[in-house]
Amino acid sequence: MIMRKLDVVGLHSEFFAEHGFELNPTQFLFEKVFPHGKQVIYVHYVQGSKESHLEYHLAVRINEIEELVVKFLATPTNYAGRSITLSQTPDKLGHFYPKKITVSNDQELAQVINDFEIFFLTKGFKWLDQMIDPIILEQEFLNHKEDGYEKFNLEESAFRATALSKLYNPDDYPILRQFYLEKINSQEMTPFTIALFLQFLNYLDKLEQVAA
Repeated sequence: MIMRKLDVVGLHSEFFAEHGFELNPTQFLFEKVFPHGKQVIYVHYVQGSKESHLEYHLAVRINEIEELVVKFLATPTNYAGRSITLSQTPDKLGHFYPKKITVSNDQELAQVINDFEIFFLTKGFKWLDQMIDPIILEQEFLNHKEDGYEKFNLEESAFRATALSKLYNPDDYPILRQFYLEKINSQEMTPFTIALFLQFLNYLDKLEQVAA
């Protein structure tokens, strides 16, 4: 089984188009744009000599949040417009969904494509429609703040969770502010990262003073 990544991604094109998602062939993803952000579906395909691997990511971007955090995160300029507020894999939305799938032939690939289209119909699209609401997205960060984080994910989540709470649910801001501040310190992040986050919190704190 030899297929290009774009060919595999393209197998979903008609299905996702029916639900408002357009294929971005340069980035191998599907996106559905809203006035305040977008929903994104990534289809990762890696071709091996004997078997290949497929992995899906569901993501949302809230423009106001990304335009705010990019001022403080060490983000490459060409990435700023493509940054994502939250990305999730199907296994986190239900234990019976795999994170990565191995396929050995065209028949297995066709079955995976079909299975995941069913997943999106029953679970994926609903989750994306919920998370595009910044208030619900903020609650997602709050409810899962105790989940294990790798250092990179911790840094990314800290900025976005605190920004979401400050802008969309200020009552949660002190909770998330304190949680991530303690977490970043306990994880022995670099002094540079800690300094950036402190600057960001100082900025958010002043927003509260202005609002008051």
